Amino acid sequence: MNNQRIFIGIYPAGIVYADRTVEIDGDYARLAFLPYSTLELEFSRTCPAELKPEIRDSAALIQAKRGQAFRISECGQSVMLGSL
Repeated sequence: MNNQRIFIGIYPAGIVYADRTVEIDGDYARLAFLPYSTLELEFSRTCPAELKPEIRDSAALIQAKRGQAFRISECGQSVMLGSL
């Protein structure tokens, strides 16, 4: 399991999956992105194949909530998943 290697960030436009072991310009290297609007998982071309299954599994949990509100901040802001 690579759960300590993969960083999952909740951002205003979607969920970012990044590699904690690789930095680019001071940030973790992006592995994949899951936009809230489409819920279509987008892998970076540099994402290692061995990390993809875990990212897919994590994204599937969010994708299964299509049509539901998803909280994106501590102050209660939320988005509608799959709103496009």
